This record gives sequence, C-alpha cells and structure tokens, in this order.
Amino acid sequence: MAALSLSKEDCPVCGTPCEAAPLYEYTAARAAAHFCPPVRDEERNRRLTACIRRLWGGDSCAVMRCGECGFGFSVPFVGGDEEFYGILHEQKGYPQWKWDFEFAHQEALGGGAGGKVLDIGAGDGAFLRSLADKWERYAVEGSEDTRKALEKDGITVFRDLEAAAQESPKTFQIVTLFQVLEHLSDFRPVLSQAKQLLAPGGRIVITVPDGDAMITQERCTGCPDMPPNHVCKWTPRSLSLALEEAGFQPGDATMEPASLGNLGKNMHLKVLANAAMPGSISSQVYRIPERKIRIPFLAVLGCLSLISMAPHLGKLRKGGAFAMLGVA
Repeated sequence: MAALSLSKEDCPVCGTPCEAAPLYEYTAARAAAHFCPPVRDEERNRRLTACIRRLWGGDSCAVMRCGECGFGFSVPFVGGDEEFYGILHEQKGYPQWKWDFEFAHQEALGGGAGGKVLDIGAGDGAFLRSLADKWERYAVEGSEDTRKALEKDGITVFRDLEAAAQESPKTFQIVTLFQVLEHLSDFRPVLSQAKQLLAPGGRIVITVPDGDAMITQERCTGCPDMPPNHVCKWTPRSLSLALEEAGFQPGDATMEPASLGNLGKNMHLKVLANAAMPGSISSQVYRIPERKIRIPFLAVLGCLSLISMAPHLGKLRKGGAFAMLGVA
C-alpha cells in the first residue's frame, strides 16, 4: 500500500476524511490536571501543562474518529516525548502481571521449541522474566536506568527499535508490543521494523486498549483516555489494516475477558476524574501527603463511586483491551 498523504482530519490508518464533529476536545490545563491534579502536586502540574502546550503547539486538542475503520486519533496527532513521560512516570510503577502476558504465553509461546523473543517497550522486564529458559530474552527500552536494570537480569537491551532492526534482522521468533501502539503517532515505522526483525513465519503479539471501551470509559466514569499519553484508539479493523500494510497476516482479535478487576480499575478512574475537579472530596483527599493514610480514604471513595456508576456496571466489568497476532 502506498504511503498516505493526509490532512489533519484524515484517518491516519486508512486515509478516510473524518467529517464528523470531534468526539472530545481538551485544553492543556485539563490534560495536565487529569495526569496530576494541582492539589496533588502543583509544581509537577505546572510542568506538565507547559510540556503539553509545547507538544500540541497550542492550548487545545481534539479527538476524531474514522467512520470507515473506527480508528480514533488526536488532532494534533502527536504523542508524548521523553520530557512528557519523564514527568508522567515520576510516581508510577510497572504492573508485574497482566492479561496481555497471559495471552502471549497461551497463544504465541506455549508448546513452542523456544527461540528469541523481543519485547518492545519492556518496562522493568516483568514479561521477559516470566519466560522459560528455552527463550532468549531481548528488549527495546529507551530509559537508561531501565536498560541497566534489564541487563542485570540477563536481558539483552537495544536502545531503540531502528538499531535493533539494523543489527538483528530476521532473527526473532516472537516480537511483542504490550500496550505500546496507543502511545505512538508514528506507528508505521514501528510495525515495519518489527517485521524486519522477525524470521519468516515469526509472530508479532500486540495488545492495545479497545477504542470502543475507552469511549465507554469516558462516558461512564468521566475519566478520559487522554492525549498526549494515548493518541490512538485502536479497533480490531484498524489494527488489522495497519498490520496488513506492514506485511503481516493478521489474525482475529481476542478481547480481554470481563472481570471484577476491570470494575475495580474503573472505580479508581472515577475517583481520578473527580480529583481533577477543584473543591471535590477526591481532590481534598489527594492533598494528604502520607500515602498510607491517603489510600484507605481513596478506597472508600472508590466504593462510593459505585452509586453513580450503578447503571453501567455491566459495561464496566468488560475488558478494556484486545490482543492480535500477526504472522510475518
């Protein structure tokens, strides 16, 4: 497929003009308050606001959706950079297990003879550490501190994906991208380089938030799937199209199963949405500096949030992501 020449309202995946009104519109101040309310850390909120304005080239951003393939995307279509994620991750950690890893083990790794696995955006390496000895473990990770930690665990680390594709083409049996593509406006070179890395018949394993679920999340909890952190709202059709363009044979989408854990996550998101509103009880709780004291209060607020979300409980138990395999 030839490269698309797009206007800012054309779908970045299929090129269809998006003529409908935006799904959402946000200001930089609202985006920064979503990631870190001023009452939680005023100085960090100020830095986030300035960074987001720089990324957007202004004070506002819209989210459009393609009527053809369902792909949702931010306008301007630009993801967070090193400065943005440096600020964002000052208080975050990495999950040690999640449904995405379970899917990869069952559908791509189970019963195989082993080989070489590359995890793109590996974080602290929780997935790679879970692999049996028959798998050689590799990672792409941009953070210097994270790279050092991965290497201590015996994981070979590439600084960036382009370097990996140049150094080790057609050598991997499995390439994984867990919850990565939703962050990237330049998803095409990522998929192309992943294809270069895979041996013939090798498989790519991708998980992303489900675009429909993210729209439901905002409507039911008030908590946005906010750019410039997430700039893509993928659907099974749009991801299939992107994989085909990169030279893969895409499989069917597998949806994350419903669970009480998903409901718990949405309770937490409702509290976060309330915390972004000045004067709310949630915002006052976030003023409590001691985490051990703050957490029980937040748990109570999460339980109370069920009252307002009662009509949507069935939807909020559903999985918020889907997985897809592609064969090189």
